[in-house]
Amino acid sequence: MNSLIRKLFFKDKKIKTFFITRLNESEIEEKVFLRAGKYNIDITRHHSMICLDPFCVAAWLSADEVSLPDSESVKIEFKKGNKLNASIAVSLTGKIVTTKGVLILYEVEKVKNHQLNTLHRLVLFAYLLRSKKNTYHSRKVISALYSYPRSIIIVSYKDDSYYNIFPMDIHGYIQEDDLYIFGLRTTNVTLNKILEAKKVVVCDTDTVDIDIVYALGKHSSTSPTAIEALPFRISESELFKFPVPDFTGSYKEIEIIQHKKMGYHMLMVGKVLNYKKIKEGSRSLYHVGFLQFQNGNYKSIEGIF
Repeated sequence: MNSLIRKLFFKDKKIKTFFITRLNESEIEEKVFLRAGKYNIDITRHHSMICLDPFCVAAWLSADEVSLPDSESVKIEFKKGNKLNASIAVSLTGKIVTTKGVLILYEVEKVKNHQLNTLHRLVLFAYLLRSKKNTYHSRKVISALYSYPRSIIIVSYKDDSYYNIFPMDIHGYIQEDDLYIFGLRTTNVTLNKILEAKKVVVCDTDTVDIDIVYALGKHSSTSPTAIEALPFRISESELFKFPVPDFTGSYKEIEIIQHKKMGYHMLMVGKVLNYKKIKEGSRSLYHVGFLQFQNGNYKSIEGIF
């Protein structure tokens, strides 16, 4: 029955929450806007997911934009050209003042996906992607949030007796303020170590094989694979001496300056102390939601982690 429904609605396309592609940021076709009343601000490079339970996002506004009034009706819209692909209604949960602006924290209230048609979306969310772990609502929210490609980074930490290297895509970089924001699971053993040391390194996934990303995502944060047993070579970052994989085209060394528990994830705000470009034109792996992938020209890399 599943095969018949898939063939009827999606012509036997592989059904999964995300597709994975490899991009340079300049190749991303979509944009993201914050809409509140008469205001419509481009936050494409200034937003990030920060928590999945409850669903929360952060949007950074510059000093010139912070006059945006608090509104009971705020939406974040995901577009490609003039086409609206998804929108989420959000409510304000907090603000963090930065050097050149404000990081505004929102919780997702309602969501609408607009790709394909209503029946296609209903079949996808209610049947083909159904799972005991995720509700119908959460599947819709994930689809909307991943209407904008989310880069997969490698996070690196090390101290005298412990290290961990793992992938994540709940993060964002605010270039104007040299700030990095993360949403890291509170169950990750490495979290408290990062918060205590106030140090972390973020690496791109320029040439990594996707199977290596899967493996890093699955290894235990309590007892990670020994460095000597990793299937790639590592070097040391310039300031912190944290491990940097040889598949990385660039990395950032970051000092954690604030943190706030959002729910299942801890929001961490960090200041970039050092940016190292190892090679020109490096790329990263990206997650793109199933519906948005159907509307794009991105090349798929098989698999999902």
